[in-house]
Amino acid sequence: MLIGILSDTHDNTEMTIKAVSCLNREGVEHVLHAGDYVAPFMIDILKDLSAHMTGVFGNNDGDRFLLEKKSAAYPHLKIAGTFARLDAGGMKITLLHGNDRELLETLAGCSSLDLPVYGHTHRTEVRKQGFLLRSSTPVKCTGT
Repeated sequence: MLIGILSDTHDNTEMTIKAVSCLNREGVEHVLHAGDYVAPFMIDILKDLSAHMTGVFGNNDGDRFLLEKKSAAYPHLKIAGTFARLDAGGMKITLLHGNDRELLETLAGCSSLDLPVYGHTHRTEVRKQGFLLRSSTPVKCTGT
């Protein structure tokens, strides 16, 4: 299963449109959004994803009620609050924004998880800690 990761889209419509196009072109089957959509109009762009999306809120998401309401209009989009745990591609994944560093480090050290996904830092980071990230081949779709 090919999983795509988005985070901190921060109302950047141009880059989000490019990201959605890239994720669709690459045949991504599930997209994880680690928060900070910011405004509800970002759902109008994310609705064009071909894949199912699971997202969480970030610390800059303003109108969470309207973000949830707009995403609920599209069966393939789900915002799961501030934390999500899912099984995808044979992996146990957690999804959070990442502004709580203590929680993030605790999850990274949890042997019952395969992959914690988070945002907030605005930096790409792939690290191996213990057995986490047994196999990953990240593909960046930036600037496309």
